[in-house]
Amino acid sequence: MNDKAIQVSVNHAISVHYNLRDDNNELLDSTYDEDKPLVYLHGRRQMIAGFENAVSKANVGDKLSFSVMPADGYGLRNVTNTQRIPSKYLKHEGKLMAGKNIHVNTENGVKPGTIIKVGKFNVDVDMNHPLAGKNLHFDVEIVAIRKATDDEISHGHIHDAGGCGH
Repeated sequence: MNDKAIQVSVNHAISVHYNLRDDNNELLDSTYDEDKPLVYLHGRRQMIAGFENAVSKANVGDKLSFSVMPADGYGLRNVTNTQRIPSKYLKHEGKLMAGKNIHVNTENGVKPGTIIKVGKFNVDVDMNHPLAGKNLHFDVEIVAIRKATDDEISHGHIHDAGGCGH
């Protein structure tokens, strides 16, 4: 049930449409492409801190424009945050080439990375998030807000209509 009086707050399922642009006004991401809003559990670190802070207390129908600096986004770039990975561990990524964004299985879960250099046996990967060091400019529309279910709250994420599958 969507109630216009409910505000964005902790442990609520928030549905948003957004456009994300960089300092050059280049569109980096959008939910409008497929006309399917993003749904996340507010206050559970599923979104960057700057995003959650900016939409906190918003209501259904609100349209917000705000910027998030790196400290409240994906952090500053760390030039020493690179890894040399044997290419056999990246076969699931298909053709490897410099500049390609990939996902790397680490001891702390799957992390995004960008290929710097491909050698005969190894691949050098920049492990900074692709948006690290960037100012992020959002145009956000709050589409729906609902109280999260007890299961969603205990699992820490939103379930789709078919449940959560774990």
